[in-house]
Amino acid sequence: MNRPFSFMIDLPVRNDWANVDLLRTSILSCFTATFHDMDGCHSLAMVAGELLENAIKYGDWRDGERALRLRVWGDAAWAKVQVDSPVRPDSASLGDLKDAIAWLDSYPSPEDAYRARLLAVAARPLAEGGGKLGIARIAYEGNCKLQAEVKGDLLSVTSHMTF
Repeated sequence: MNRPFSFMIDLPVRNDWANVDLLRTSILSCFTATFHDMDGCHSLAMVAGELLENAIKYGDWRDGERALRLRVWGDAAWAKVQVDSPVRPDSASLGDLKDAIAWLDSYPSPEDAYRARLLAVAARPLAEGGGKLGIARIAYEGNCKLQAEVKGDLLSVTSHMTF
């Protein structure tokens, strides 16, 4: 008898780089113990880790008491990963994130967007620096759709994956 299956993780997370690898490994371990799709487990852990990294890197940490929030939920067919972090609504990185997600949405698939970004980076002179691959790589490797929503000084970045 197959009963409906769902899962949910909802954790406050201290703003500490070491916690990224701890949570990435924990998520991978939990889902590897539950699912048969190892590629899906690795993708889910990667997406969670990368979104946590971005939140730490670009979050507004002037108030040292603030924490991240990690949510992972879904069922056997789909999963969402959401990371909430404090943000300055006028920050340039927030505008860059929204632009990157809109750019991703303009392509038929995350793979098409990632290839386009790789070609653009390869064509750019080395002196121009950074590749801006992060969000495109998350969408491609996680085969997910990304969304960003700001409420006041809280940014929620959510990925939606299907298995």
